[in-house]
Amino acid sequence: MRKLLQTAALALLLLAPAATAYAQDSAMTEYMQAMDRMSADMKKGMDQDATKAWAKMMIAHHQGAVDMSKTVLKETKDDTIRKMAQKGIDEQTKEIKELKDWLTKHGG
Repeated sequence: MRKLLQTAALALLLLAPAATAYAQDSAMTEYMQAMDRMSADMKKGMDQDATKAWAKMMIAHHQGAVDMSKTVLKETKDDTIRKMAQKGIDEQTKEIKELKDWLTKHGG
C-alpha cells in the first residue's frame, strides 16, 4: 500500500506542471478570444454620431473586461487579484447597463 501511495504521489508531482501549463494555455486562449470579441464588437460600434459610437464601443470594451475578469477568477488564487477582478465585473456590468439604457433612450 505504501508503495502505491508513493507512486501516486510521484505521478501527481510529475503531472502538476502539465496541469498548470494546461490551465495557463486555457486562460491565454480565453483571454485571446475575449480580446478578439471585444475588438470586433468595438468596430461594430462605429456610428456616424460620435457620442453613440463612444457608448457602443465602451459597452464592448467593458464586456471584454468582464470576460477577462471571469477568466482570471477561474485561474488565480491571489486574493488581491480576485477582489479586483470581482470589483471590475460588478462595476463594468453596471456601466454596461447604464450605457445600454442611454442608447435605448437616444435611439442607438
